[in-house]
Amino acid sequence: MSDQLNAALSGQAPTALAEDVSLATPLAAPRIAGRDAASAALGRYQQALAAPEATVRLKGDEVEGVVYSASPGGRETEIVALARRNAAGLIATIDVYGRPWPFMAALREVIAKTDPALADPSLGSEPYAPDGPTPVWVDHPAVPPLAQDVTLYSPILREEPTGRDVVGPVLKAAAQSFSDLKVRTVLDIEGQSGFAVVIDEYVDGGHVQQLVEIFTLNDADEVGGIRIFTRPWLVTANFRKSMYALLKDTLGPEFWEGPDTEEPLPTT
Repeated sequence: MSDQLNAALSGQAPTALAEDVSLATPLAAPRIAGRDAASAALGRYQQALAAPEATVRLKGDEVEGVVYSASPGGRETEIVALARRNAAGLIATIDVYGRPWPFMAALREVIAKTDPALADPSLGSEPYAPDGPTPVWVDHPAVPPLAQDVTLYSPILREEPTGRDVVGPVLKAAAQSFSDLKVRTVLDIEGQSGFAVVIDEYVDGGHVQQLVEIFTLNDADEVGGIRIFTRPWLVTANFRKSMYALLKDTLGPEFWEGPDTEEPLPTT
């Protein structure tokens, strides 16, 4: 894994960023513009996550990324940061997504104490649509069959559903909750069999929810694991409500618990 990329995405190497770099964070809707502001925001995430471990490297023709894992307060939280470089080799855009949202809610509380603007969930008066460079849409790759023991690392659930008979209905419910899916890019997973897909989709209220879906394959070329990261905060929080309505009779209350294991995250 590139030490420079890891340092830049952690806010520790601002000179690797272009002067006019823009950053999309998991929690706030507006992009952050400028090297100093973007690097500072990345550093605050690094601090709030208590020095997360870089666990996976993603690589595409024009985009590369890193998955970070941490357990602040004993809650396993992951983010994925995707970077696109300019002609000079400097990082021009960074897009960060998070999971799972019950624990991202707790992370938001930590970040709000040091930078309230960075944790502001407001979307504005119109349906949320991401800004930034105009994407060139690509086709979604074919997804192999699910393995019998497939595990879903959901963006909205506290626990991980396991087994094709459980994961299948969850994915079906998700498909009923969005429309007009478009793919920004497809990435390889370094050192593993599988791929990642970067997606925009319309959800309740006409908002765009942005996702990174990482599919890892087993020895039989079946999908053994699916990790889904999303942004921004409020769009995913509302999406979680619609998914709860569809799945509350399928998944037990332990899947819907929030940061406090004694209390569920609000679903209405």
